[in-house]
Amino acid sequence: MLRNAVVHLANEQPFMVDLLVPPTPADSCLVCRNMRTMSGKKPVWVDNADSTFLVPVFQIRFVEIPATSYAEAAADDAAAPAAGRTGETIVDESLPGGLSGGTADAVDAAVWGSEQPPDGQPAGSDEGLDGDLLRRIREA
Repeated sequence: MLRNAVVHLANEQPFMVDLLVPPTPADSCLVCRNMRTMSGKKPVWVDNADSTFLVPVFQIRFVEIPATSYAEAAADDAAAPAAGRTGETIVDESLPGGLSGGTADAVDAAVWGSEQPPDGQPAGSDEGLDGDLLRRIREA
């Protein structure tokens, strides 16, 4: 779990959350817990502080995850046995309907870093990317 991530919503004050898994480009919503204001207080619009929150990605400007959160998550992951987790889907039983939090490989790659992206292309590979987009990026 990534603690103390700051979620910046469009036209709203930011708030801090604990993320179950790091956000990915394929996500349609951000799954988080322990929602609080930047001062650490429960927002007035939260009824139950123990709830799990699903924030639609289209309302989020950006998510700020401190480097210390990754270090803490790595320490927590190292304390748990990692054997036999490859490809296993992580399911948090307390989430409504047993929502999946992602695969163990995706969590490990986000926490530990990855030499190779999950789709199998080597890091830095330009295959599958729009050539015009790459040209504009290189010119910038």
